[in-house]
Amino acid sequence: MSEKKIVAIETLGGPLDSLLQSMLRMVPEKDKSDLALQRLLAFRLRTDGEGDTRDYLMRKIRDMIQCRYNGRLYDFLKNDSHSRACDQPSTTPEPPETA
Repeated sequence: MSEKKIVAIETLGGPLDSLLQSMLRMVPEKDKSDLALQRLLAFRLRTDGEGDTRDYLMRKIRDMIQCRYNGRLYDFLKNDSHSRACDQPSTTPEPPETA
C-alpha cells in the first residue's frame, strides 16, 4: 500500500516554493489563499513535475469555467463528481447530415 504524504507549504522553501507561487498566479483570486489547494498543488508539483501540473491545472480551470462551477477550485479538483457533472452531453441536438 502506498503511503500518502501531506506536503507542508510552510516548509517547502527552495525552487518548489517559487514554482508553487507561479502556479498560484493561474488560480482564481478567491482560491489563492486556500491552504488545501496549495498543498494539493505542492504535492502534484513534487510527484508530477512543473509541466504536467501546469497542464492539469489549466485544463481543470478551463473545465470549471466552461461548467460555470462557482465553488472552491480545490473541491472541483478533488471531487470527480463535480467534473463529471459538467461532462454530460449537451441537450442541443446535432443537425442531421445531408447526403
